[in-house]
Amino acid sequence: MNNFYKIFFIAYVFCFFAKADADLEKQIEDMRAEIDSLAEAIEEGSESGGEAGWWTRTSLGGYGEIHWSNSATPVDTGVTRATDSPANEVDIHRYVLFIGHEFNKYLSFASEVEIEHAFVQNDEGELEMEQVYLEQNLEYMGIENTFIKYGTVLMPVGIFNETHEPPTFYGVDRTVVEKELNANTWWETGIMVNTDIAPGVALTAFGHTGLETDGDGDIRDGRGKVYKQDGSNVAYTVRLEYTAIPGMEFGLWHNHQTDMNNVPAGGNIPADLWGAHFNMSPSEGFGFRAFAAEWNLDCPSVHACATNGRSKIWGTYVEPSYRWSLGGPMDSSIGVGFRAGAWNDKADEADNASNKIRQYDYMVNYWLSPNAVLKIDYENQKYYTNEKGTSGINVGIGYQF
Repeated sequence: MNNFYKIFFIAYVFCFFAKADADLEKQIEDMRAEIDSLAEAIEEGSESGGEAGWWTRTSLGGYGEIHWSNSATPVDTGVTRATDSPANEVDIHRYVLFIGHEFNKYLSFASEVEIEHAFVQNDEGELEMEQVYLEQNLEYMGIENTFIKYGTVLMPVGIFNETHEPPTFYGVDRTVVEKELNANTWWETGIMVNTDIAPGVALTAFGHTGLETDGDGDIRDGRGKVYKQDGSNVAYTVRLEYTAIPGMEFGLWHNHQTDMNNVPAGGNIPADLWGAHFNMSPSEGFGFRAFAAEWNLDCPSVHACATNGRSKIWGTYVEPSYRWSLGGPMDSSIGVGFRAGAWNDKADEADNASNKIRQYDYMVNYWLSPNAVLKIDYENQKYYTNEKGTSGINVGIGYQF
C-alpha cells in the first residue's frame, strides 16, 4: 500500500511540473509575440511618420571647448596687440547644442544653439541661434543627390565656417585668417540648394540676407546674425567642391553683396568675395590645408570704407600636419601641425602694408578618442611694418558628439 502512495505522489509531482513547464513556455511565447508586435509598430511608425516612435527620429548632439591663454587680445577685436600686455585667462569659450528631427525620409529639421563665454551679462558673452532650417531631399521627385535648405544656415565658404567642432582642427583657436575674411562663424537666412552635377563634383547655391557693415567695411562686424536684420539687401553665394579623390576636398566659392552699407546716407557698397581652399584632414598620416580669399568693396571715394583702406581685404594660410594613431581601448591619436598665415583687412591704404599681419602657429593635438581632444599651441604674430606683435601659449580641451 505504501508503494502505491509513493507511485501516486511521484506521478502527481511529475504532472504538476509538466503543466507548470507548459504554462511557462506559453507565457514566454506570448511575451515574444508582444515584443515582436511592439517592434513592428515602432518600425511602421518610423517609416510612416506617424506618432508612434517619434523619439526614434529625434537626434541630440553638440560640442564645446574651454581655453586657457596667456596671449594678448586677438587682433579681430580691433585692439592693437603691439601695445597689449599678455594676460592669463581661462574661458568656457562655447557650449553648443544640436537638436534635429526627421519628419519622414525626405524632410528633416536641424537647429544649433550656442552660449559663448559661460553666460550673458553686461554686454559680455553671447546666446545665439546659429542654425535653424528645414532640409528637403528631392529624391521622392526623382531628383537624386539634391537637397534644399530653408532657413538660417552656415555660409558655404572656406574650411572652418561649416565645420569647426574642436576635434576637427589643429590649434586652440580657429584660424584668424578665416575669421577676418569669412567672418567665422557666419550664418545667414535664405534658401540653399546642394546638388551633385557630376561624380565627385557638388554645387551649392544660396540666396540669403546680407552683411551690414555700418559703412566702415568691417566684414566680421557686419554679421547681422538674423536679429531684426535688414531683409532688403539680398546677397548670394555659389560654391563648387571637388571630392572625387578620396580624402581630399577642393573648393571654389564666390559671395556677392548688393549693399553692405547699413547707413543709407552713405550710398550703396556692393562687394564681392572670391576664395579657394584645399582640405586633407585624415585620421592618420599626413594632412594639409590651404586657403586664399579676397574681398573687393565698391566704395565711393569719400566713403569711410574707402578712406580707411577697406576697399580691398585679403588673406591666406597653409597648414601641414601629421597624425599618429595610438590605438588602445579609446582609439587615441596624437598629431602636430604648423600654420603660416598672413592677411590685411585694410589693403587699400596708401602704404598698403600698415595693417598687414603674419602669424605662425605651432600646434599639438592629443585625441583622447576621435571626438574628444586636448590641445596646446604657441602663436607668434607680427605686423609687417614694425615687426611688433605678440606671442603666447594657448591650451584647450574640446569635444563633439
